[in-house]
Amino acid sequence: MSTVLLTMAFSAVGCGEMANPDEQNNPSTTPEEVTAQSAMSLATFQTLANVSDNTGRCVGGNTVSFCNGELDYAYLIGLITVDAYNWGRANGYYPVIDRYDTIQAICKCGCFEAETSILTQDERGAALWTKAKDIKSGMSLMSLNEGVSLSSPSMSIKPLKALTRGKEGPALHVFKLDNGHILKVTQHHGMLLSDGRVVAAHSVDVGAEFVALDGSLVKVTGLDFEFTQDEVFNFEVGASDKSGHFIAAEGVLVGDLAWQNQLAREVGSIAVRK
Repeated sequence: MSTVLLTMAFSAVGCGEMANPDEQNNPSTTPEEVTAQSAMSLATFQTLANVSDNTGRCVGGNTVSFCNGELDYAYLIGLITVDAYNWGRANGYYPVIDRYDTIQAICKCGCFEAETSILTQDERGAALWTKAKDIKSGMSLMSLNEGVSLSSPSMSIKPLKALTRGKEGPALHVFKLDNGHILKVTQHHGMLLSDGRVVAAHSVDVGAEFVALDGSLVKVTGLDFEFTQDEVFNFEVGASDKSGHFIAAEGVLVGDLAWQNQLAREVGSIAVRK
């Protein structure tokens, strides 16, 4: 498999390359416009994101805090345009930058603690709780059926569209649940509440209610914070509607990777009817 390498002009990384004659004779050209001419465009950024997703280039994806830091760096040194930067922030993609400030790929981020039990399908087609760290490309996950209500939920098998993994700097949010389970996620993970809203994990407090696979309510009875040296993981299923992007973790419905990426702007709104 060939490595994608995109070489940027010296002016994009602040090495003092002289402006071309057209730029010198056009005083109306702004510094931002000059940078945009050499930086990676939104179209190229999106194309590489699709290539990376489909070639396995991003098996070592990272978490939101890391992704945003790489996006900030790439934009500040002129490797990407503001449109590419904004799209990356909104959709959870970041540039993989080598030591020569060259973009090698565009990858996704991610966010379950390694030991988290995720509902998958075994080789015989039966439901199986699997640790996040043991889920591999090609497996299938159980996710919420589109169009159902939280009072009468049902699950179906969906293919695993994307898998990300990486280190996490900030502390994990550790939710103690009254179903006897402990759920550990990163701070930006999309959490489905009993009223049908999706909120980031850092917005959830003791007393909040999640939804079990049978529609019953699961209360958060305790909240702690825990740093980890292990990788964290996230998964995106192939769902056709936003309500299908909920998977099962530690006995409750939780947003998949799409709620950190494509659906991030809808966090806080009603995602599933009661």
